[in-house]
Amino acid sequence: MTYKVLALKWRPIHFDQIIGQEHITKSLNNAIKFNRISHAFTFSGPRGVGKTTTARILAKELNSVDDIDLSFDIIEMDAASNRGIDEIRSLRENVSIAPAHGKYKIYIIDEVHMLTKEAFNALLKTLEEPPNHVIFILATTDPYKMPSTILSRTQRYDFRRLSIDDIKKQLVIILKSENKEFNDKSLTLIARKADGSMRDALGYLDQVMNYCGDQINFDEVQDVLGIIGDSLYLDLFNSVCNKDIKNVTNIMDRTINLGGVSIPDFISDFNRFLRNVLYCMIGRSQKDSIVEKYLQNNKNISQLDVIRIMELLMKLEVEIKFINHSDLALELLMIKLCKLDNVREISDIINNLKSNDYSSNKDDMVAGSVEIGHKDNYVNEKVVLEQEEEKPNIVKDDADSNKIKSDFTDKPEIDQENQNESIERSEMDNLTQDIVSDRLGDIINFIDDKNSKTAGFMGDVEVVSVDAESIQIKINNISKFLYDTLLKDISLIKDAFNRCLNTKRNIIIIKGKELISENKKNIKIEEEHPLLMSAVEKFDGKIIK
Repeated sequence: MTYKVLALKWRPIHFDQIIGQEHITKSLNNAIKFNRISHAFTFSGPRGVGKTTTARILAKELNSVDDIDLSFDIIEMDAASNRGIDEIRSLRENVSIAPAHGKYKIYIIDEVHMLTKEAFNALLKTLEEPPNHVIFILATTDPYKMPSTILSRTQRYDFRRLSIDDIKKQLVIILKSENKEFNDKSLTLIARKADGSMRDALGYLDQVMNYCGDQINFDEVQDVLGIIGDSLYLDLFNSVCNKDIKNVTNIMDRTINLGGVSIPDFISDFNRFLRNVLYCMIGRSQKDSIVEKYLQNNKNISQLDVIRIMELLMKLEVEIKFINHSDLALELLMIKLCKLDNVREISDIINNLKSNDYSSNKDDMVAGSVEIGHKDNYVNEKVVLEQEEEKPNIVKDDADSNKIKSDFTDKPEIDQENQNESIERSEMDNLTQDIVSDRLGDIINFIDDKNSKTAGFMGDVEVVSVDAESIQIKINNISKFLYDTLLKDISLIKDAFNRCLNTKRNIIIIKGKELISENKKNIKIEEEHPLLMSAVEKFDGKIIK
């Protein structure tokens, strides 16, 4: 006798044999009982959860037949193979023919989302007003690829992914019937590998039974299905947290290269393990698990660290199918995870700053690294906290100009040798107005590399004076709004002057008289419009005349 695979041998033939879909089987049973049968159904849901099986059982119950394969009134179509308009036209011609034996002529169209747009249009009218003796049952794994006009003309039932417990209960029934010895941990591995699909679970069970024989044990199930135990994932996670790149690469080598574990399966299972870690942190895990014990001894690991790792892994899981060297991509990601800093809440940074006495170093700025979300990735941003007293002071000069003096004065380091100090002071003392004027081009280019908007505002600049403490410059032909905007970047301007001139001086900016010719008055008015200037500042733009 030819061997029959478990998925076919144990395929349900009655509604009460379908597991995990009670919300659907009860509705369909009641519809038959009270004679409230719709002319069209849509069964949607993940693979292997019983859509086609339920459609076959419904067709069998409606026509009261024992074997639908022997019925001329139940027609099964695979839309992936019969997706064109010609097949649908043939179907439309045949629906008018009365059933041969049963009460209804029933069309089961599997993977209906594979039909072409023209085929859907041809089916639309027939589906809306079919003859009284015709019933359509449409099955699909992707209802969002179906036109809404089709979905709205059917009664839709959404099938659910099966839980691990539901799959295990069915596996127990099958293994007892097959006289096989097993343990609960082995069945958990098979059910977890099936990912909510009963058909996949039975396929894996077939493999396991062929490999293990009459006694199914945990280690052999791991070997045949290529499943990695939680202890290895815990070792990998601990190495990432401790930034132990050597051990991470060793684990990856013996698991992927030597062990032959599928990379997509590795990523998926590692993320499942990290989800269990996250559950342990919020109190949803089983007590006395290896993860629970590990976290009790490593309380410095935060939930945000785990979430960040999971998101990076999920991103790679999506991209891995387009990468030729997927093993290298995975290894590089694991090394990158070892290099990432721990996530710190901005509130923690602020509290730490408040607890430190930084008043003696009022010229320093304190920077802390914070992880912030950007779309589906995490990126590092610098949060700079400046003391309030370090804001620039505005000094009134005269009716036509304002003077700005930067208080961010860099102080020479006190531990330098006297000889270096005297050389540096000599170079600073020799700085003249002409030297500064000659270097303005380099200074503007330096600013342009950092902020092109600020460099654009300094298009008409002249050096007014240079002394031992400061450099005074004047900006001409600039509106008040642009001048005020420029002052926000005083620290950048000062840094550019001091770096390019090898000096340590304050920068004083004077606003020159605004020169507006008659034919440019309208342009100047438009430049000063707050909305325009806000857009220029936000998008780092320039006004080109």
